Amino acid sequence: MRHMRLYLALLLLASACASSPPSGEPTYSSVRDRLERSPTRLLIGAAGSTGSITARRYTHDGWVDGLTPLATSNGELTAHLDQAGLLELSAFDVGVDPIEIPDSVFGKPAQLRDVRVTLTSRPAAAPQWTDSDDATATIMIDLDLSWSIMVNGGTAPLGAQHLPPIAADLTLTGAGDHIDAKVSLHAMGELWSWAGLMKLSELQMSLAAATVD
Repeated sequence: MRHMRLYLALLLLASACASSPPSGEPTYSSVRDRLERSPTRLLIGAAGSTGSITARRYTHDGWVDGLTPLATSNGELTAHLDQAGLLELSAFDVGVDPIEIPDSVFGKPAQLRDVRVTLTSRPAAAPQWTDSDDATATIMIDLDLSWSIMVNGGTAPLGAQHLPPIAADLTLTGAGDHIDAKVSLHAMGELWSWAGLMKLSELQMSLAAATVD
């Protein structure tokens, strides 16, 4: 009888261990549950992310506008739900591949490099939930734009530009173990100008992000 009781105890212990999640790996019942319980980091990749910026250059015929595509190189965002149920961004950072400048501006090859936009505050907004795994929110964010310029092989940093508040449209989908996000933002107005010969304005970005499981 003693051996039978020991056998049953070991059997129950093995069953409990098999049904428990691995130590240190929390499980979440939904997107909402995950955001309520801990800040969640999502990586922004090149796949599914697009952007553009309007470039104006001065010619003998006057100003000429052109839409320049932007390619996202990397980035991340961190979000969570605070005690009031507001969706808060505690981090947002995006890098962009080099932007070519027409040779006619400087008379030699030139690029804008090391282009990044970085969050400078912790904005929050009330999300709209269709269910516990799907939500949308529009959050006003403050960003700093940093970059450098390369002309004929030489690189120099440009002064950081503090952008006006931007409305970022955020969409969240997925499940507790994986979250996908889409972020769309648009910055109006002039962002940078050089010697009255070139101006950049109207930054637009549509970004795809996901948790790394």
